[in-house]
Amino acid sequence: MSHGLPRAAEKGVDVIRNPVVSVSVGATAIALGWGQSLFRNVQRLPLVGSWVRQGIDELSQRGDRWLAQNVDPLRARVLPMTGDLVDLVLDQIDLTALVRGRLDLDALVAEVDIDAVINRIDLITLADKVIDGVDLPGIIRESTSSVTAEVMTDVRSQGERADDRVARIVDRVLGRDRDDQ
Repeated sequence: MSHGLPRAAEKGVDVIRNPVVSVSVGATAIALGWGQSLFRNVQRLPLVGSWVRQGIDELSQRGDRWLAQNVDPLRARVLPMTGDLVDLVLDQIDLTALVRGRLDLDALVAEVDIDAVINRIDLITLADKVIDGVDLPGIIRESTSSVTAEVMTDVRSQGERADDRVARIVDRVLGRDRDDQ
């Protein structure tokens, strides 16, 4: 995943071992260390302290001008590497473990507007998908055949009882004894 930026690895560039990056970082670290030490020590000197402060002010103004002129070109050089740097870092991290360890999921979910989430759901499409996944004709057929079988059993049973009653009436009229048959 390159976040929309070209991957240095795909171009055969190792961002971490790039000599330009190494020299820039090294020179900056040395300059910062010397500058801090020199400024602290020289600023304490009684006669030259004010000159140092004036020099620092001039350097600061010069730095501000340089930044104003060079930030955009610097950004143009750094931005293409940021996606690759982020990818390199993310490749070394178990994001799932990081999220589980640092994120209070209950607190996050508590802030979710469930009504807004539900309002975003297309209920008609969801219902269509559910119905498509259900064999509705089969369910109707099965329940209908079950009901039909029960009704038929009841009708037969009632028919048999009616036949028995008619037979008893006929037997009485004819004077027949049912036990003889």
